Amino acid sequence: MQDTQNFLDNRKVKIAKVGIKDVKYPIFYKDTSEKNNFPSVANFSFYVELPAEKKGTHMSRFPTLLYEFAPHFSLNKFEKMTENMLNTLETSKAYLEVDFIYFYEKEAPVSKLKGVTDICVNIQTEAQLNQKTKTKLSLQIPIKSLCPCSKAISEYGAHSQRSHLTISIWNPTLSILECIDIADNSASSAIYPILKRADEKYVTEKAYNNPRFVEDLVREAALLLKNKCPHSRFEVSSENFESIHNHNAYAFICSDDLS
Repeated sequence: MQDTQNFLDNRKVKIAKVGIKDVKYPIFYKDTSEKNNFPSVANFSFYVELPAEKKGTHMSRFPTLLYEFAPHFSLNKFEKMTENMLNTLETSKAYLEVDFIYFYEKEAPVSKLKGVTDICVNIQTEAQLNQKTKTKLSLQIPIKSLCPCSKAISEYGAHSQRSHLTISIWNPTLSILECIDIADNSASSAIYPILKRADEKYVTEKAYNNPRFVEDLVREAALLLKNKCPHSRFEVSSENFESIHNHNAYAFICSDDLS
């Protein structure tokens, strides 16, 4: 049977990335420090570099490779799958991007009731012949922030809101749960899936006694990350969903800018 994609192409134009994207697939993701392994649904995108002389890539090999590696994944396994693409797709560069919801148990601060909550995870890997595979782990973690200015100028109360702290680390040495701890410790307060009245009182008072601007959130997180992984490149951003405005507050820090 004719294999058209293996024909030569005389236009001499290399393609940086070609492949398939937005493949939905059930997975179990195992974090290095996590006991429970909750199921999720991931969104996979696979790409390879295509040489100038080659007409097309082998599209069917991407989902075949995914089936062979699924359903249990870890950061290391995503890297191995990307490296496997180099041979399977006969290429010098391979790329993988995965998005999924990561579920984990979290305990209320006073009642100690446990519930399951979630964060958004994005993992990007790049494999190249005769080079170390590059990996970027990005986590969007919900936290609570309370405005220092609002507290300072008001006779009572202060506006507070939910915020999304996003941590991105290249070639990470920290687990997902360690990154979540960093986000929680940078916030006015962590947020929880279950709160009884005593827990709600604790969270409210903790946030009031620990006010944070959006600038404070990223600075605190950046310093904690620098201490925990001094040799890793990272980025931290925070988006605060302002409760007294119809716009959001935003701040960003890159480890390249830290002294």
